[in-house]
Amino acid sequence: MPFPILSKESLIPGRTSRLVLHAPHIAGPAKPGNFVILRVSENGERIPLTIADTDAGAGTITIVYLVMGKTTAVLENLKQGDEILDLCGPLGKPTHIEKVGTVLCIGGGTGIAAMHHIAKGHHRAGNHVIAIIGSRSKDLLLYHAELSAFCPEVAVCTDDGSFGRKGIVTDLLKDILETNKDVREVIAVGPVPMMEAVVNTARPFRTPTTVSLNSIMVDGIGMCGACRVTVDGVTKFTCVDGPEFDGFFVDFKELRQRLVTFKDQEKTSHDAYCECLGDRPGKKPKKELPKRVDMPCQPPTERIKNFREVALGYSPGMALKEARRCIQCKKPLCVKGCPVEVPIKDFIKALADGKLAEAYAIIKSTNSLPAVCGRVCPQESQCEGECALNAKGQPIAIGRLERFVADTYLASSACRELLGSSECVLPDPDLKVACIGSGPASLTTAGHLAAKGISVTIFEALHEPGGVLVYGIPEFRLPKKDIVGSEIAVLKQLGVEFVTNYVGGKTFQVQELLDQGYKAVFIGVGAGLPTFLKVPGENLTGVFSANEYLTRVNLGRAYSFPTWDTPTFPGRQVTVFGGGNVAMDAARTALRLGAEKVNIVYRRTMAELPARHEEVEHAIEEGVVFSMLSAPLRFMGNENGRLAAVELQRMELGEPDASGRRRPTPVPGDTYTMQTDLAIIAVGTGSNPVLLDATPGLKLNSRGYIEADENGETSLPNVFAGGDIVSGAATVILAMGAGRAAAKEIARRLGK
Repeated sequence: MPFPILSKESLIPGRTSRLVLHAPHIAGPAKPGNFVILRVSENGERIPLTIADTDAGAGTITIVYLVMGKTTAVLENLKQGDEILDLCGPLGKPTHIEKVGTVLCIGGGTGIAAMHHIAKGHHRAGNHVIAIIGSRSKDLLLYHAELSAFCPEVAVCTDDGSFGRKGIVTDLLKDILETNKDVREVIAVGPVPMMEAVVNTARPFRTPTTVSLNSIMVDGIGMCGACRVTVDGVTKFTCVDGPEFDGFFVDFKELRQRLVTFKDQEKTSHDAYCECLGDRPGKKPKKELPKRVDMPCQPPTERIKNFREVALGYSPGMALKEARRCIQCKKPLCVKGCPVEVPIKDFIKALADGKLAEAYAIIKSTNSLPAVCGRVCPQESQCEGECALNAKGQPIAIGRLERFVADTYLASSACRELLGSSECVLPDPDLKVACIGSGPASLTTAGHLAAKGISVTIFEALHEPGGVLVYGIPEFRLPKKDIVGSEIAVLKQLGVEFVTNYVGGKTFQVQELLDQGYKAVFIGVGAGLPTFLKVPGENLTGVFSANEYLTRVNLGRAYSFPTWDTPTFPGRQVTVFGGGNVAMDAARTALRLGAEKVNIVYRRTMAELPARHEEVEHAIEEGVVFSMLSAPLRFMGNENGRLAAVELQRMELGEPDASGRRRPTPVPGDTYTMQTDLAIIAVGTGSNPVLLDATPGLKLNSRGYIEADENGETSLPNVFAGGDIVSGAATVILAMGAGRAAAKEIARRLGK
């Protein structure tokens, strides 16, 4: 669901702009301090941006950005009326606001806009708000007028003295704290060095100081662990535990080092983008028309020996990509070129929106033989010959799309696959079920219910449905387009609706779904919270959770960087900790990304590896080295805070533990060091608290997972759960089994 830009205002030309986006599902629940994850284009990277303001009535949010990398450079080249592809939120914990008296809000750079939202919240709570804002010069100052509207005091400083006081924000902060003893809290939002300086200035006065941390993120919902920061000696996740923390306890040095992890790759991507635009001031980017999607065919050497059809037809992904090339002309000349006047523009739009049945019905309204016409009509001299894109030599492949719609619709066997019957039941709009998460458990639940005529809506937090099938399992094991995409396409044919960028517990609550008329809710959000080793040096640059590493590569297509914007960390000597399938996936991925050597470190022997035997064999065949009976003691970095080596403890197997496997125990005095510049931690996951903490009455077990009965029902009536969020990290097939059990019980209760 794209998000239109309702207005765009340049605050600092070519550098900083303000966008107002139509996003009612975010504007309603959003509060000061929340942020969103944004993705501009299909190949784009997911980036976090703090919400600068909201208007729930109008359904809008305001964001302010500084042009730094490629994504913000692309944003800068958009205009009013353009659309943002993905917008996920509201995320993070909102600012804690209560009436306390005098609150001092400090902002620097684009952080002033985010601080403005927080300051407004304190003002509405009845607090006396003093604002301090700073910039290098007057022309770079943001939000002075907006803050002055409700702040009785707005103190300004500029480095050059061109406006307000000459100096930096900490000069003003110190003066105010020395003269105003009523300040109850200091809140700082801006560049990390500025926030650290604010903390150091406020510390002698013992005035509570809150900082809002911007951090590296991939998903923004607690899944990858990329945004971890040390607070009072404990690792916290900015997206789940923050973004605001007590500044007196933040490890700013570590934070600064981690923020430059992808600096080189981001510069490469940004420079390549600017070079593509010509990098000339004031030059508008040239919109490149995506190339026409070629039709796959049998190789000539094969097809001359058989009578099978030469053209093999589009896959669902190819058809969608080609359909989205259509510019939806106001006066579609292609229709005039069609002898039977098929509403071409309309059927392509329906196809681009994933509405296959609607596309087929539109074609059939005037054409009785679309599968035939898609093959034999001379489209080049008829509909395609009149296409507006002919001027560029790339008309829409109308005949190929017509063929795809006809073939795919007529060959659909989703109901037979799910129920053993070829008769599909039309969805009953009065029987609605919601699934939260789009992994294998939810997909199974949705498929079973939809085939029985129950309307199903799947809410997915990320921008692409599929859950772990998309972000977790590599392409070389599970092709996303041909396999996952096809399965999701089948569900769409059954009428299942997919709503992406909707975060359970943030964008909406479980009770809200029930209040909206959903007869049941299935929770299939997976486990998702990465587990770390809790050894010294774990937050060095170069130490990743497997969740982050694989999500960057799989969901973000980082293996195609810089064609796709999401970067990955270039490790030459890679060490993976863990022995399950995820560890194998991470190790084999690292090899494909150019690693010279990949070690898997596991504290037991090869015989105890929990990974599938086939995956271990493949890893060995590909050159992965297994360092068994070893456990990490500490990670060691260089002077720049980057990983250089890991110290390992030799282990031996003792008596069996609770799992029945022999327990690994340290060999006294036997340690060794392994050189490594990239470490990937794949030792399991825990339950993600985002939805669980926001759902009162949902009973959890001692491990923090949802308790559910044999039918998947939770402690909340008509709220079901299944998959990893109930069982803990397990297999895809087990998650599917749980989804099916829940679906059968839901269907029984609904009389289906």
